[in-house]
Amino acid sequence: MLSDHISEYSESSFHNKWRNLAALFVVFGIVIVGTVWRNQIFFRADGIAAPLKNFSVRALENVSAEEGGDVAVERPISVAPSLPAFKGAWLSPDTLSARSLLVKDHATGFVLYQKNEYEPWPIASMTKLMSALVLLEHSLDWSAPLSVVSDELIDTHMYAGDTYARDELWQAALIGSSNKAITTLADSTEWTREAFIERMNQKALELGMADTMFVDVTGLSAGNVSTASDVALLLREALSQKKIYDALTIREVTLYSKERNVRHHIWNTNWLLLGWIENNFAEIAGGKTGYIPAALYNLTVQVSDDNHHAVDVVVLGAHSHEARFTEARDAAEWAFQNYEWPGEADVLSDAPIQETRQ
Repeated sequence: MLSDHISEYSESSFHNKWRNLAALFVVFGIVIVGTVWRNQIFFRADGIAAPLKNFSVRALENVSAEEGGDVAVERPISVAPSLPAFKGAWLSPDTLSARSLLVKDHATGFVLYQKNEYEPWPIASMTKLMSALVLLEHSLDWSAPLSVVSDELIDTHMYAGDTYARDELWQAALIGSSNKAITTLADSTEWTREAFIERMNQKALELGMADTMFVDVTGLSAGNVSTASDVALLLREALSQKKIYDALTIREVTLYSKERNVRHHIWNTNWLLLGWIENNFAEIAGGKTGYIPAALYNLTVQVSDDNHHAVDVVVLGAHSHEARFTEARDAAEWAFQNYEWPGEADVLSDAPIQETRQ
């Protein structure tokens, strides 16, 4: 009996011993974890303890690359742009002859007014804005003389064989919308015309102009098709280029042909810029007209009011030469009167526009 008790006691002691050891390990583990937590340390891959200031996923993200982690990158904070707020009466599309019309806030890209803005339409000489953008992708000597092409193109400014500096042809193309000038410039890149036009279409896709197609550099073909929405993107990109912006804001230029010994005066085709269409805009940052019978009368232009609010306007398919200007003016003035901008701190000043021009 005594032996049985001894045996029982030994077994019990054995189990108690292991239970006590297990309890000690648990307690020891809790102490270690608490110490790690309180002292905010962690162990690197090399076994060395290092401080852990914030025991979180972000802390692990902030480990330097040398320690085997990733480079610390702060999460970007998204801030919604301050948009103009509509406060007035809507402009009835019935008052406009234009097939399509779009007014966008230049600072935010917010659409202030639209009429058939996604309807494809021939854009005529507004095509020259894209031709100009592709020309600027080449390293050109703007003082080099070029001989005007002999193509039979509708043109009131250039004569085949006349010689002008490349920069003079640039002005004739953008100020006076000369078809021979823009063709001569495109040919001077030493690209084939097909390659130049292919690049124009690639550039359109790069700018997000998914509903646009070009088939020539002048716009004389009705196959040069876009939408008011796409043309607004084209205008924005064109005006961001200083050389294009400067040309589009020149009111007039006089060119001299030494071959014919004559001077030729060219007015800007944008009558809003010239003031030939009465308007109260504080600034007209440039624009481009376009006309062929299939397109009727087109215009895209950027204008600003006295508070430096700038809007980009596109008019496609107006019924008369003057209507494209008056309807662009009326739509822009309507936008300035019927929208309330967030505040002067958020409005677009002249300086930011200039800074984006290359």
